[in-house]
Amino acid sequence: MRRLIIHRFHPLLVGQLKKKRITEIVIDLMNISSQTSPKSSDNFLETMVLEEAEKEMLAEELYQLSDEFDDESFSEEGDLLNSSDEILMIGLKDHPSLGIDCKACGYENCEDFAKADQTKQIFEGPNCVFRLLDLGMSIGHALNTAETHNIDYQISIKGGQGAKNLGLMESRLCLAVPIRVIPDKDYHNHNEW
Repeated sequence: MRRLIIHRFHPLLVGQLKKKRITEIVIDLMNISSQTSPKSSDNFLETMVLEEAEKEMLAEELYQLSDEFDDESFSEEGDLLNSSDEILMIGLKDHPSLGIDCKACGYENCEDFAKADQTKQIFEGPNCVFRLLDLGMSIGHALNTAETHNIDYQISIKGGQGAKNLGLMESRLCLAVPIRVIPDKDYHNHNEW
């Protein structure tokens, strides 16, 4: 006679496992949405879904930058990243100009843009405005995917800075997009996240 084995899981554990699986699916869909967004020409975007250890490293980097710059806003963004369920990084890699001499980058023509000295502050420049528009469209598509699935999101510039410092991203500039499912009991604090 076969023995029937019944596994009993605590309801809270089942809820956490479901939430984890849902956020993993949504972050993957956001990644696909960002990569397949319209481009002015060619693709110079870089995307990355952070692993748990990378997420913790990034938050720790922001805490260290907070001390270094004596700026509490870095710690606040570190808390934001720590409390997120998943993080998508989206950035713009090295790129040529579009070649249309539009002057929107501040240079007289695309040849001057290509010869310009590279700058590096928080991020690297100069950047072709059309490639920056590609980055914006990519982020917009990712956020639309999060909204479609009723997942809360934020955009973190400082998270992008931390990722650059850690070498997680090769991009000239990048942003972190943390997502989170807010439990019903915490919804009254929704605006604090």
